[in-house]
Order: sequence, then structure tokens, then C-alpha cells
Amino acid sequence: MLEQIKTISDLKKLSVKELPQLCAEIREKLIADVSKSGGHLASNLGVVELTVALHYVFDECDKIVWDVGHQSYVHKILTSRGENFSSLRSKDGLSGFPDCDEDQSDSFNTGHAGTAISAALGLAKSRDALGETYNVIAVVGDGSMTCGMTYEALNNVKDARMLIVLNDNNMSIGQNVGSATLNMSKLRVGKYDRNKEKLKKFLLKIPLLGKPTYRFLRWCKRRAKLGYVRNGYFDNFDLKYIGIIDGNEIKDLVYYFEKIKKNVVKPTVMHVVTKKGKGYKPAEDDPEGYHFVGRANAASDALESAAVVGDALVRLVGKDVPIAAVCAAMARSTGLSALREAAPDCFFDVGIAEEHAVTFAAGLAKGGVHAFVAIYSSFLQRSYDQILHDVALQNLPVTFLLDRAGFVGEDGQTHQGLFDLSYLSQIPNMTVWTPATYRQLSDMIEQSVLQSGPVAIRYSKYLLHDAREFCGKWNTLVAAENPRLYLLAVGARLSKIAASVAEERDDTVAVEVTTVKPLDNALLDEIEKNHAYALTLEENVLSGGFGQSVVCHFVSSGADVKVYTAGVNDEFVKHATVEEQLAQFGLDEKGVCERIDKILSNR
Repeated sequence: MLEQIKTISDLKKLSVKELPQLCAEIREKLIADVSKSGGHLASNLGVVELTVALHYVFDECDKIVWDVGHQSYVHKILTSRGENFSSLRSKDGLSGFPDCDEDQSDSFNTGHAGTAISAALGLAKSRDALGETYNVIAVVGDGSMTCGMTYEALNNVKDARMLIVLNDNNMSIGQNVGSATLNMSKLRVGKYDRNKEKLKKFLLKIPLLGKPTYRFLRWCKRRAKLGYVRNGYFDNFDLKYIGIIDGNEIKDLVYYFEKIKKNVVKPTVMHVVTKKGKGYKPAEDDPEGYHFVGRANAASDALESAAVVGDALVRLVGKDVPIAAVCAAMARSTGLSALREAAPDCFFDVGIAEEHAVTFAAGLAKGGVHAFVAIYSSFLQRSYDQILHDVALQNLPVTFLLDRAGFVGEDGQTHQGLFDLSYLSQIPNMTVWTPATYRQLSDMIEQSVLQSGPVAIRYSKYLLHDAREFCGKWNTLVAAENPRLYLLAVGARLSKIAASVAEERDDTVAVEVTTVKPLDNALLDEIEKNHAYALTLEENVLSGGFGQSVVCHFVSSGADVKVYTAGVNDEFVKHATVEEQLAQFGLDEKGVCERIDKILSNR
């Protein structure tokens, strides 16, 4: 059946009775294709029926905004991209997130949580201003209810004709936390579901009368939900509330969406409960572990940076300096789950609320506790003002642990960690360290508690297995008797490439840059003394990055040193493998060799 669905028009030709079979086939495709390509599996398995029902009922001109966007795979399959779905997250293939350049059915680019209601509200107001009539739907996960942006948007939706679908699976990436999700839980729990199932089983056992009686009662329940059910959680925002609805029951979803489409004239919340990982037992049993699955046969490191972070933090508990660690709904993937188990009083998960996480950490530090904030590089961007004003301005002892820095490969433009060196290095009082080895990462975490001000430790998921320690200075990996050029490489991947390139030459020095701020003045003086060139290598945008810091150093000191910079141009980087992204910007071995030859040939 799925092979016949090329467009939304094909979907609408099916009867409601045929939709469960279609949903089953979509699940099979998701499991098969995502297991090969890698991607967000559990979240998409949970929204199969919800996505099918939305497209079955609403029109192609209607706008659906997917919060975060990692649950938009089914939407892609149904909107003319099913045949190309196996190219997901590959270079020149489909993005793992909504992308308006990829298909016009993607109404808004999303990659971070909490933006959908704001964007949908803007679309609705624009529609009204232009006299258009399309519907606007924001599909929001319950994890996004912890975002401050979500509340700001809810506070502003009054009188807007739009639908907010609350996809409630009690999960963001990990288990949801905080009072907001407790309020959601109050709507889910109780004897209602259990008693409903008991009544259903009892009625269906009654010959002749049982089935029609059950259908009548279900009709009454639907009418009550549509017209009379109230909910204080959303009533305070003057929103019409409909729920709770089984988000994995396709027929019920179609019924409610049809009624809403015809009758909604004010902002409405439809609360559906879905099961993350639905239809795939491993994902149902471990929805956090199967939130994202890696590409089949992809090379992987036995050790991840997150594991080193967890071990290092656990070792710090009970030492001379009291510590605490804060994450934003990603304890497992940032390494803090180890601390949560070993010392729960030192662990705080604030939900998807990066801005709050940073200022909360500032408060911890102000009170005398050294705070660690573990957040992916691309997500920490959301809290720039808090880093600047609440931490750095007061020179507070907060350590930022920026995992997934640099190129992140297939996650693409919304998740690339290519801006942190620029936005962190410009902040007064901030120290920026860049480990290349697991040993250095561990050393930096332990040494950061001795710093009086903020420290940012910026690293990729996989580092190098090497015994090199961190001593606050750069490491010369490969020396040269008559150096003509110094490769100054930031991070594990580029340090390895620099060393490999320098080993094949007798005029090139490979340097592992372990601290971007402050710079290693002694080594920079060595470059000047040897009258050599410098070529900086960084997985970061060139504007404001490490290379520009080196240029400024020599310019301000009046040194006659020519510095060349290699990094990311003024552009957003689309999804591809990390190796392909390195090659794209001339940061692979071939590209670095070509740069060196060009530099030295012009001498």
C-alpha cells in the first residue's frame, strides 16, 4: 500500500479502514531504512498515526510546523520523498530535519526544541494579514513544555486561529523532568485509562448489544471532549483544550482532526498521548537509547567523550571543592547519568531549558559550589546572553562542557558545533580549552575546579587514545629541524591530520592547540623566531575563530609573521559525513597538503 502513496493526494484516496495497514507499512520502512542510515528512530515510530492522520485530514496548503523536527520522518515519507527516504542524512540526500529548501511542504526549518508555537503563530498572523485561509498546526512534544520559549509563545497566542498538537510521550530525549511535565502527568494518570479498558472488554463480551453500546459510549466521550472538557493548565492561556486522545489510534485521530478542522476559530490544544518507539520492542523498552541510532556499519570508537566526562565528575565528588553538574534533558548523552547514579544530590536536569541551566549554574557558583554545565555546542548557543551576563560578567567558577563541537556530520546545519570558538572567545574572563585526547579532557575537567572564573571545554564526541596530558600549553606533535611552516590544529581530528601531514615533510611542524584562550605565547614567539609561516586549522567558522585570534596576536605585537587560516567559510554546513565535511573545506589531509604547498611556493 505504501508504494502507491507518492503524494498527499494519494493518501486521501484511502479509506479510514485502510489507514492502520498503511501505518504498519510505514513503521516497517522506518525501522529498515533508519537502521541503515542512522537517525532518530523512537520518536518517529511514536508519531506514525499522528502524522498520517494530520495529512489525511488537513489540506496540502495547510502549514504544519514540527517542533525540534526530529519526528518529521513520516511527514517526509508522505510528502513525495518516500522513494528517496533511504538517502536520509547522506550528502545531497534528505535532511534529518525539516528543510524548506528540500520540499515546500516543510513549512519552517526546525532543529532545536521550543520554537514551533512561536513560528506557527507568526505564520497564522501573516496568513490573517494577507487575507489567506490556510490552517496552521504546531506539533509540539511534551519535552518542549519545559522551554521558556514555549511559555512566551503561549502567552501570545490569544485570538490566533491555530492548532497546537501536544504530542505527549513523557519523554524529550531522556525522561522528562520538572513541574511542567508533572502537570502533564496529572492529565495522563489516574484510574481513567484502566477503567476504560475494563469497561471496553466487558461490553465487547456482551452478545449483540455490547459492540453498539461501546460505540455509543465512545461517541459520547468524543462529544464531551470536543465541547465540554476543560483543563486548567491551558485555560490560563485562554486556549481551547481537547484531550486526552490516544495518539496511536488512527481512527480516533482522524475523527478529532476532522471536527477541529471544521470548527476551530480560536487557538486550540489537542492533547494526544503516544508511545515512543511504538511497534519496535527494543525501542519501546529503551526509548532513550533508541531516540537516535547510528548508521549501520559506521566506524565507532569504543570510548566516547561522555563516558570520560562522567568518570571525571564522579572522581571530583567529595574533594576539596564542592561540585554540581547541570544538563538540559540529556544526562545520558552528555555523560552526567554516571554522576546522577553516584551522587544524585550533585546532579540537576532542568529539562530543555538551556538559558535557565546557565543562570541556575551561575547561582550555584555564586553560592560556593563549582558548577559544570554539560550541553551540546549547538544547544549552548541558546544561552549566550546568560553566559555573558550571568556567568562571565561576575567571573563565576562555572565550567561549560561542550560536547559535539565542530562538525557533527549527518545531523546537519541545525546541529553543527561550528560557532562556539567565536562566541566564547570574545567574552571577557572566559577561558577556552580544546582537548584532543581523552586524557586531556579528563585533566581539564579536574583542573577547571581550580580556576576562579568560567572555563569552556570544547570537544567532539570521539577523541584520541593517547597519553598526552594537559599542562596549559600547546603540544608539538611533530618537530622539524628547519621549520618553514607551523600547523596549529584545534581538536582531535585536525591534530591527527596535522601530525600525519607533518610526518611526511621535513619543513612542517604539527602543533596540537589545547587552549584557544589564552593563546600559547611561547609557541607563537617560536614561530616568529624561526621566521616561519603559520597555518591554523579549526572546525569553526573563520569569522572570530581561533585563526583570527592568532592573526590579531601577531598584528598587535608588531611581529612579521604571515598567518593563513583554514576553517569554515561564512555559510551553514549541510548534512554529510564528517569526512566529507572536512574535505569540503580543505581540512582533510589532501586539502591541508595543497594549502601548505601553495603557501610555501609563494615564499
